[in-house]
Amino acid sequence: MVKELIDILHELDLGIIQLPCPETLYLGLRRFWQVREQYDTQGFRELCREVLKYIITYVREYLVNGYEVVGVIGIAGSPSCGIHHTSSGNWRGNPLSATEPKRVRGMGVFMEELLSSLRESGLVSKLSRFKLLEFDYDKPQESLKRIREELRGS
Repeated sequence: MVKELIDILHELDLGIIQLPCPETLYLGLRRFWQVREQYDTQGFRELCREVLKYIITYVREYLVNGYEVVGVIGIAGSPSCGIHHTSSGNWRGNPLSATEPKRVRGMGVFMEELLSSLRESGLVSKLSRFKLLEFDYDKPQESLKRIREELRGS
């Protein structure tokens, strides 16, 4: 939990639905760091879509009952939950020959599937002020400032 992020949401009178972590469902908590290429598989994408069925139901229920869904906050560098930055690496075969993971521009697999699910469900047109935001643990204060500004403008 990032307390300062929760404080911003409270200050702006915004609720939150924490998305489940598909990486934990897929590999558990005792996993080594992975890169996007390792999660960009049919099996992982199917798991993401299955988990997202419930999230789409939540979004639809909130909208039908007059709430506004203003966005999603991902994690910079995450292979599944990155919004603008994900991780990449040549991690095949012998682990001793793996390259150091790099943060690259791009979206994580889970976030891609979330956007795809929102489109397929027809909800995108009802999310007029929906923002794609990203928290960066390497630049927490800069991230919090940007998130506050973006959400204030909603």
